[in-house]
Amino acid sequence: MTHVLVGGTFDNLHKGHREIMRKAFEIGDKVLVCVTSDEMAKPKPLSEKIDGYDKRVEKIVGFLRDSGWMGRADIVKIHDPFSEGMRPGLTHIVVSPGTKANAVRINEMRKNRGLEPLEIVEMGWVMARDGRPISDVRVRTGEIDGEGSVKE
Repeated sequence: MTHVLVGGTFDNLHKGHREIMRKAFEIGDKVLVCVTSDEMAKPKPLSEKIDGYDKRVEKIVGFLRDSGWMGRADIVKIHDPFSEGMRPGLTHIVVSPGTKANAVRINEMRKNRGLEPLEIVEMGWVMARDGRPISDVRVRTGEIDGEGSVKE
């Protein structure tokens, strides 16, 4: 059984987030969706514009239900980027280029604890229509929308 870890703030649940989740559910029998706490989101750029944890989870649940994946998902609140990665039984982690370093660190920590490393599945950036990556910050600033369209 493949048990996949995916995590993030998932603010605005943009196209890049949805693609990472699609990949996680494509390869995983079960997917652990780790969503940052409000406290963990505070240091992020424009954090005052980030939806609260409950609203972010509500959007994730809606997406998972609409995709038919809710029965294969566990959603947990995280307070650091590493602790949930120590769960025994996990087999894979799906990351973006911006979060790959965390996956490498998780594997180092797992090795130190006698756990098998996770297979790291790195997704490429999902590009906006201007050829630059879709990101939470670009959506929060109003530069692009969650689908990658450039706002005028």
